[in-house]
Amino acid sequence: MGQQAGNTKELGYGGYTGSSNTLYCEIKCPKCGTAVASGIGFKVGVVGRLSYKLGEALKWEGTETRPENRPKDVTLKTIGYFECDNLNCETWQDCYPEVQEALITITANVIAAAEPTTHKPNHIGFDIIEPNDVT
Repeated sequence: MGQQAGNTKELGYGGYTGSSNTLYCEIKCPKCGTAVASGIGFKVGVVGRLSYKLGEALKWEGTETRPENRPKDVTLKTIGYFECDNLNCETWQDCYPEVQEALITITANVIAAAEPTTHKPNHIGFDIIEPNDVT
């Protein structure tokens, strides 16, 4: 995700300063509109710096999982975070180093989609927003 040391208080990480997983995919930057290949940090399944691509199933065997129990055959939506790394963009100064939000959709335990969103700007909490009874 490109998190810089010492930046956690400024960005409001909400207590989530440990490791996260990374989804590698192409996503459109909501600031400049450019599709960028980026790593999106998120916390679902085993949370342990695992790497994923779209279409891959989440792993659940490990010591730290989020949520604690694997949801059964549901669509889960969570917030992840990425940075626009497009150095050729005219508006690059507008995008970087601001952290962008992505909505990651997981269907029946498979990462189905990632798209830019605005959930809680300037607060990084790795929220699980659907279903609303899962934390």
